[in-house]
Amino acid sequence: MSDNTKDNDNNETKNEEKKETVSEEKSEDKREEASESKKGKTKFTFKCTRCDKCCLSRGPIPITFWDLELWAKNGVVANFMPYLEIYTKPDGSFDLILKPLPPPKEGSETGAQEDPLKETPIEELLEEKCPLYNKDQKKCLIYDNRPLSCRTYPLEFDGKNFSVVDVECPGIGQEGMSKEELKNMRDTAKTMNYELTRIRIALPVLNQVVTRKIMMDLMKQQMETMSKLSEEDRKKLDEILGKSIKQEPNPV
Repeated sequence: MSDNTKDNDNNETKNEEKKETVSEEKSEDKREEASESKKGKTKFTFKCTRCDKCCLSRGPIPITFWDLELWAKNGVVANFMPYLEIYTKPDGSFDLILKPLPPPKEGSETGAQEDPLKETPIEELLEEKCPLYNKDQKKCLIYDNRPLSCRTYPLEFDGKNFSVVDVECPGIGQEGMSKEELKNMRDTAKTMNYELTRIRIALPVLNQVVTRKIMMDLMKQQMETMSKLSEEDRKKLDEILGKSIKQEPNPV
């Protein structure tokens, strides 16, 4: 067999593989459309109208490893650090979130609190704006590095079905969305679901590792401090601790 014949065969094989891939993608789209039709659902279309409502009242934004990797790659992690927080949910699980700033107090133009260590409960921040959205300029300050959750909003995927998390979003139902744009949005929603699951599995383990590390470091520091105390200082410390123990009320 000649080299030209082999090349032609290879090209034909590659073309067939491409056709099969395209065919599979089209079949998947058709299956999803058919499924929506059977359930009586209206076909999802969306075009962002730049109304800014989602940015002005978004509340805490879930963050994934995908976001962290993107920020690390682009060297912008420091921009997000002041707003990142691990949130313990009522069921005991964890989420890494981009936490909004607390609303300004009456008579104050800033969000400063009297007690710098006081934390505002998440429940009080559900309608607050994204901390990285400039309200005056109507501009996202980190648009190129925005989280996955923002990229797929208002569409979500739960592992089986797609859903709209904000039915009042004015962009829903807007015409002009191409099939490619719809596919990209669905793919992003699927990626968000996968990444959110991944970080929710990892966070409890990481939390235990970090907590253990902190406790070990504190114990080490205490031991080093104790070793530097003079004999007289140790006796004074023992007296203080002894008095403290005696003053503690007996358990009922």
